[in-house]
Amino acid sequence: MRPDAVLLRRILGALIVIFAAGCSFSIAVAQTALYLALACWALLMVLNKKSEVPRTPLDFYFLAYLVVGASTMIFSGARGMPLIFVKRLLLLPIVYLVYANVRQRRSLSVLLVALSVTMVVLSLVGIQKYVSGPRGLEGRLELFHHYMTSGGILMFMGLMAFSFGVSSAPVRWRLTAWVTGLLVLACLIFTFTRSSWLGFLAGFLVMALFRSKKLILGLVLALAVLALLAPAPFKERAASIFNPLHRHNIQRVHMWRAGWEIMKSHPLTGVGDVDLAQWYEPYRPAGAAKHGHLHNNFVMFGATLGFPGLIFFLVLSVKILIMELKIARSIPGKEWLLKSTAVGGLASYVGFQVNGLFEWNFGDAEIAMLLWLTVGLTLCVDRMFRTQAENVLESSARS
Repeated sequence: MRPDAVLLRRILGALIVIFAAGCSFSIAVAQTALYLALACWALLMVLNKKSEVPRTPLDFYFLAYLVVGASTMIFSGARGMPLIFVKRLLLLPIVYLVYANVRQRRSLSVLLVALSVTMVVLSLVGIQKYVSGPRGLEGRLELFHHYMTSGGILMFMGLMAFSFGVSSAPVRWRLTAWVTGLLVLACLIFTFTRSSWLGFLAGFLVMALFRSKKLILGLVLALAVLALLAPAPFKERAASIFNPLHRHNIQRVHMWRAGWEIMKSHPLTGVGDVDLAQWYEPYRPAGAAKHGHLHNNFVMFGATLGFPGLIFFLVLSVKILIMELKIARSIPGKEWLLKSTAVGGLASYVGFQVNGLFEWNFGDAEIAMLLWLTVGLTLCVDRMFRTQAENVLESSARS
């Protein structure tokens, strides 16, 4: 390989690590590193005179998203949609960037260690901020982001960490994972973000089904202890999840009903991928808060892109779930690095979907970047495992 190409490859690898770490604390750092990495990758392909863009099982669905969004832009006439929609499209290359360039176990390990170190530092800062600031729901923890965004980020990172903590990884990896996971979990609790709490629990249950059913018992015991010993604000916040008369729950139901009415009035194109404040206003009950989104991924896709958009998101969601499930099941437990990454990616994806039943987390760039990062990493470990299996077969055939 040419010396300049070797240097570019190293820079590209470093930028991908910076991007992954930056997702947790700075959208500016993450997206700057992302676009520089994409530019380096494009330059590498020019120097090598060949395309390195891999095929994935999601190509057709990403193309469908482009077609549905473009059709909505043309026929809905929504002002401001091109800018918002293009921003979402520009995050999809994360899957291809990571899949194409994280090829070695060492590269994967460096990326995961960078994530762990970043989250330990951020969690310690977050705990200090919470302890020194106002307590309870009034002092909801924000890690350089809105508390809901912080909750989504912490949910992703916590599930990835615990996936290694309950694996057959070497002791130093498991110890690091448990320290990271517990610190992250503490910060997640301090955000008071109920949807992220539910997402974490759903993801952990998926992880337990892959690892050991005993983890479910451990989770039940931990929840019982928290129910007994947690301060009153935490208990009240958790109990409000199941209270249909809680004011935030009532408001979400109003938003979902409004979304359904918007879908019925604009079934083919939706109203466009724009802020929905003006569209929600006619349905907003007196005294209810104003909102520019409807706190549910599926409702938002239906309202903004019509029934075609809703169908697209449903099919894409199922496709990713099936793909990640197959990959996680195909890798044996002895391959602890690959298995833990795959199971963590699957658990994070399930958490994302549960979180998205109550939040518009797909529309949150920080969360979307983590989503596509974990999808890309899941594809990476699948390729690593298949390549290893093929090499073993070739060696056996030669001998």
